[in-house]
Amino acid sequence: MLLVVLVHALAVASQVASPSWNSTLTTSLSERVTLAGAALDVAVDRLSPDDLFDAEPFGITGNLYSQMADFDIATNQTKYESILEKSFQSVDTLGTNFSNPYVGPAKAYTAYNNTVFLQYAVQSWWFGRGRTISESDIAAGKIAGKNFTITTTCENVTMVGGTYWDDEPGEPSVAGISTGYFLVLSALLAEATPDPLYLQAANQSANFIRSHLYNAVGIVQQFMSTLANSTGCEVANNDLDPTDSGLMIEGLSILYSITKDTSTQNLLSDLIMAVIPNTAWQGQNGKNADMNLLQGLGAVYARNSVNTTLRQYVGDYIAVQFNAVTNLATSAGTNIYGSSWTGPPSDIFSGTNQTIALSALISAIGLETAASSSTTPAPSTSSTATPQSSSHHLGAILGGTFGALAFVAILAIAWWFMRRQPPRINAPNSVQPPRIPEVTPFIAAPSVITSSGSQITGFGSGDKRGEHQRPPPPPATVATQPRLSPSVNPGPSMVETNSDAASVLPTERLVQILNQRLQNRTWEEGEALPEYPVA
Repeated sequence: MLLVVLVHALAVASQVASPSWNSTLTTSLSERVTLAGAALDVAVDRLSPDDLFDAEPFGITGNLYSQMADFDIATNQTKYESILEKSFQSVDTLGTNFSNPYVGPAKAYTAYNNTVFLQYAVQSWWFGRGRTISESDIAAGKIAGKNFTITTTCENVTMVGGTYWDDEPGEPSVAGISTGYFLVLSALLAEATPDPLYLQAANQSANFIRSHLYNAVGIVQQFMSTLANSTGCEVANNDLDPTDSGLMIEGLSILYSITKDTSTQNLLSDLIMAVIPNTAWQGQNGKNADMNLLQGLGAVYARNSVNTTLRQYVGDYIAVQFNAVTNLATSAGTNIYGSSWTGPPSDIFSGTNQTIALSALISAIGLETAASSSTTPAPSTSSTATPQSSSHHLGAILGGTFGALAFVAILAIAWWFMRRQPPRINAPNSVQPPRIPEVTPFIAAPSVITSSGSQITGFGSGDKRGEHQRPPPPPATVATQPRLSPSVNPGPSMVETNSDAASVLPTERLVQILNQRLQNRTWEEGEALPEYPVA
């Protein structure tokens, strides 16, 4: 029972902001709204007469369209409605079936309830639907637009729900980015309309990502081959990018808002706990300039999609990004944001850099600041207290509590083993059992590329930049990751914690004690291992 309590306590402790994070939010709500609005206005002013960013991928413009709607949703305004309506009309002819702006029209419909935006969103959805593997495609073994036979299952799990990353006939890769965008678009339409087709599609996309694209630590990977040959089912896991997980987070948050299904919430919580502390894309300061991850976490916070403790953890993480952007990525008064969130700022405008910074500015609008002090005067003191964020106080309390729990658990288990210790029998004919392999402590090395520095020198690939990174060639040998259950409705949540997320030294010490006890013990013939108590 103590072990169960200890594991649960460590999971909760990992949901506390790191002391190295600058997560204290001192900017008022009105100031945050002003900053985000000013940054948006600068970006809108830089659009060309055809409502695009010159010399930048079209996807960057699509990101900006979504952010205009996100801003008006966060502030309950209609500031950008007319601008978006004009812009959508201008760019409608530039992409087949209005495919490029992704989820922008659906978010605009959510913001303004204007059926013009709904029509554009449905157009985008049908375009994405044509690139997504359906049950009829599985039955036929092929999908329209591709010139190869597709694999129908991987690890006995259907391939329904995977979305191809481009239209090249011979390109076999489905992607976390494309599947994630289609998940978000389907979920938004499922929320906005009564048509069950959209909810079904959203569930299929989420099931595909969870079943086929998760790696061993529960993070979404980029690409998967669908060739029906020896290279099928291979997952490209060499270049992890938070974009893929960010889109899954946003999609699951919307799905939970619709269904209130606790299994979906558990899946969402587990993914957040795997992504936020991961050192593959950030240093110890927690700064992470990824647009889709911040938008996904912003949706989680605004929709209140997780428990209170985890929501506070998400809010602290967003606050870190907001503080980095406003303090280090811009010069006062310019409202132009550079690529470096560690300084020095840049006055050179880039649609890419501006939209990435906007993801932090807009996501932070709804953050709750520390409660104002009580009107009851506090006892006077001779020294001035240093203000700290509530998460730091919570971390200190939880740290002391869980440290005590760990100590008690170690003593109890050590006492139990000593009580169970049988007398040594030094009979000449006694046979020593084989040495029990040493148990690995509960600190797993991450299966992702780690980053030792705290500087953010660039941004990962993906549609957060309006660009597509080509997947690796299909014949490349890539280790297949363990598959997860295909259902979006999993059993009880099992949170994967990163070694950087919380101190686990008490648990490691506990395992060492258990190893020593097991190694030094002589087992009686026929003696069974002790039964573990069930909570």
